[in-house]
Amino acid sequence: MMMGDDGHHLLTILIQTSPIPSHPSTALLEALFRSFDKVKNIRVLAKIYILCDGYDEISAEEEEQGKDGIKRGRVSSDVAQRYREHLKLLRRKLDQPPFAPSQSYSKDSNCDDNCISQVEMIELPQRHGSAPAIKAAFDMGYVTTPFVCVAQHDNFFVSEVPLPSVLQTMMDNDWLKCVHVMSTATIDYVKKTRRRYDMDLEPLVRRNEGMLEYSLIPLVFWFGRTAISRTDYYTDFVLDRPLRLGDHLEELLGVKQLRDMQQRGPANAHPLWGNFVLDQGREVLYHLSGRRARAAKSVIGENKPLSSPIGPDASAHATPSNDTKRDLPAKAPTNDDCGSWTTARSAPAVFSCV
Repeated sequence: MMMGDDGHHLLTILIQTSPIPSHPSTALLEALFRSFDKVKNIRVLAKIYILCDGYDEISAEEEEQGKDGIKRGRVSSDVAQRYREHLKLLRRKLDQPPFAPSQSYSKDSNCDDNCISQVEMIELPQRHGSAPAIKAAFDMGYVTTPFVCVAQHDNFFVSEVPLPSVLQTMMDNDWLKCVHVMSTATIDYVKKTRRRYDMDLEPLVRRNEGMLEYSLIPLVFWFGRTAISRTDYYTDFVLDRPLRLGDHLEELLGVKQLRDMQQRGPANAHPLWGNFVLDQGREVLYHLSGRRARAAKSVIGENKPLSSPIGPDASAHATPSNDTKRDLPAKAPTNDDCGSWTTARSAPAVFSCV
């Protein structure tokens, strides 16, 4: 079995979370952890932390003036209270499935309980924003493994991920700095890039690398989605820049990489960025907007518990809208809200009762 310096862990997973309208419910994170079942040996190979950002609580007067904004970490007293309740509820649930592996996991993975790490929470007392929160976790010494995965609380795995093969290939190839799994944005990526940017990636596609049965396609844009990266790639490159309160790495690096690729050409520019997508030919990572999550019992029938994180015919029930606030729930979902969750622009995700 592959092992890191501590005897078994090669990967640290930082799951970023912050106040969202569905709190105090833990349904979103529970769905994420259930989706981990599709990532081979993740509980053995990875230490998992839930990185909980702080927030700025605003006054009722500021709220009336429209100065709140969940994305900016500026929340009303009501949202702040529900977030505190969410964290309290989450602490109580960490030793229970789906946060803790089921009893059968140790047997199935040929590993005793001692080599399966317990999920821990990192609670930041002040608001940081996405990029500074990641850097704070590094600065506090939580990332000690050779590889790191920065994940979002609203990105779920919906297809199998060959994690051991990805990690082994990264260990054997220094040029492979970051590996994304496929989302709708990266399906047919070579064709999309040729059409949109007149850029030919085909000569740079890596095939038959190590243990991987899938090709690695170079990216032209730095995505902030869930990905597996070399830890020194983060410390020496990604985070090695001035970060301001509220910064997001995709906003800092995405267009910068694209312009670099356009100006210098893929062959010259891409080795600096070293980011690839694993071409499995299908959607592997599904994004359910946490800020737009709302109760949608009518989609599947009231009080019908479901075990799968994503509905098989989800796209049929999408509810398009350009008005974010209009699509937020009128009240915070509670543990009595069974059924499904959905978003304004994407498809429903279904959750068991929490």
